[in-house]
Amino acid sequence: MLSASIENITGSSGGPVLRGRDNCLAKWPPVVEQIEKLGYVQGRGQHFYSHDIGRSFELGGRIYYINGDTFCNDAGTSSNTYQVVPDSRWPTEAMYVLLDDHGFVTPLIDADEQEMEYLILPENMSKRIAFWCFGGIVETSRNIGWVWYQKHIIDNRDKSDILVGVGLARISQDKPKLDELSSARMPDLMFHCGEPLFGSFSTLVHGDMVYLWGQKDTDIFLARVAKGDCQHRDMYQYWNGSNYVSVISEAAPILKDYQQGQFFQSDLFGSRSWVFIGCTKWGDSQVMVGTSNQLEGPWEVHPVHLATGIKDTINFRYCMYPHPWVEDTTNGELIVSWCDHWPGGVIAAKIRFAVDPAIYTYWARIPVSGYSQRVISAAISKNSEMCHENGLTLTELDLPHRLSVRGMDQQKVEFASNMIWESIVMAEKEEEIAGQNAAPTETPKRGLGKRLITKFIKHACG
Repeated sequence: MLSASIENITGSSGGPVLRGRDNCLAKWPPVVEQIEKLGYVQGRGQHFYSHDIGRSFELGGRIYYINGDTFCNDAGTSSNTYQVVPDSRWPTEAMYVLLDDHGFVTPLIDADEQEMEYLILPENMSKRIAFWCFGGIVETSRNIGWVWYQKHIIDNRDKSDILVGVGLARISQDKPKLDELSSARMPDLMFHCGEPLFGSFSTLVHGDMVYLWGQKDTDIFLARVAKGDCQHRDMYQYWNGSNYVSVISEAAPILKDYQQGQFFQSDLFGSRSWVFIGCTKWGDSQVMVGTSNQLEGPWEVHPVHLATGIKDTINFRYCMYPHPWVEDTTNGELIVSWCDHWPGGVIAAKIRFAVDPAIYTYWARIPVSGYSQRVISAAISKNSEMCHENGLTLTELDLPHRLSVRGMDQQKVEFASNMIWESIVMAEKEEEIAGQNAAPTETPKRGLGKRLITKFIKHACG
């Protein structure tokens, strides 16, 4: 049960700011109270195809899953596919968007003309080229995203697997009403074997930057690049343990011995606002949970659950990923998925962490649905440092789209939320004056605060 009290519903500027207090922060180190296995992620009425990865992302206001090898029965194998989630309340229901009459799922990223010519050579007839998107897809502007994919050459004859490097593709939501996505691959690889394969482990957008994690041997490294410069290798910066530098060889590892995982920002563990969910390289099926006060670390990681299968009870589980868009994490719950090794499939589960009833925190939520990402990013950029200096966490949450401010000091939370709301109003006015919006964003309607209060109370009281 969510224990909360509503302090007030409007900021000093009249903005629809919802404020409250709760004691539902998860304990750290984490303790799992309950696991509820929700089932396989699959489309209602569609074929159940074996596939892995199952990492979710948002593009154009819609939630998708990106998958790895998808075995379409007799129709063939697609090395990467995507599914759309029709209703965010049901994370296990996800529909393949491009499914042909033969049951083959069209890959999001496919071989180019040169690669097709390579594959039809007699000596390569047993080979295929795979493009795997373990690092996820990040949205850098409305309906536009980027993915750093691993390129592999696989020989079905001897089961050999050659990792070529990491490429980059621009992802577009060209037909939003149909949920269709398209990709445009950059001509050259971004990172090569022997370098940390940035972007192929995890990616996220924070402020005006894209942050990318990549593996080299057993180590995980971190880089960043401005959202508008993803395709320019010379604009990347690499974390060396104390600063971001332009020389890739100076990059220092931040974690070690993890196979897959995802970093994200959350108020689940309070001031430890950066969270990692993943799995180790050892095939031990453990769901690992880590936290840090800052994105660069240091990270403290603990095993919390031994993942089990549905159809398979022998092999190991892998590809552990969080899906924070499903549940509001103030009640200590988080949806996590993992993959069966065989016969394959993405399994979703709800993890409930033990909460600390002795710790109360204050929060404020500012609805930002309907505002452009430019306006939202401007408000975040302007206020991030102020929040950090005052011991507050500022998080952009999805579904519904809102900014969350959380901290131990009520007055600081109230002041920060007012400042953020005023920044949104100011940024929107500046955008209108500059003529950057073809269609003006609708201003929040009167009564929105009351509707949010009603919705929140219903959620809090069950």
